[in-house]
Amino acid sequence: MSLSASQEEIIVRQYVFQPAGEAENDAVHAGLRAYNRKFVPDTGDLSLAVKDADGRVVGGCDAFRMGELAFVDVLWVAEDCRGTGLGGCILDQVEAAAARQGARRVELNTFSFQAPGFYEKRGYRRVGALEPAVGEYGHFFYAKEL
Repeated sequence: MSLSASQEEIIVRQYVFQPAGEAENDAVHAGLRAYNRKFVPDTGDLSLAVKDADGRVVGGCDAFRMGELAFVDVLWVAEDCRGTGLGGCILDQVEAAAARQGARRVELNTFSFQAPGFYEKRGYRRVGALEPAVGEYGHFFYAKEL
């Protein structure tokens, strides 16, 4: 059966839901950032990775800037490198890059079993909390003016 111009069109869409791999996660992040740029076109990527002399990734940060706001989505340091100052160096790099790009504030979140003390020592102030959020653990929201 074919449709004529006077008949109503029927559009059928099919979706497949599946666990996301790295490529799919990258596509989701890229899609959201593209959407956000429609409203805040002044954006920048602040992400970085840190490798040791053997080329092993020992830390890094997934972060971005929208206008005057920088957001740290993930900051991670390998367990054998914690307590060495590497996390502070990563955060310093991200904050400096954010400031160079025009950011005036950095926001992030962390759980009580992760690094609230680390961020507080680095000048971040808690601006919100959900307690408990996951089991007995709190989820804390931080901001720092640059």
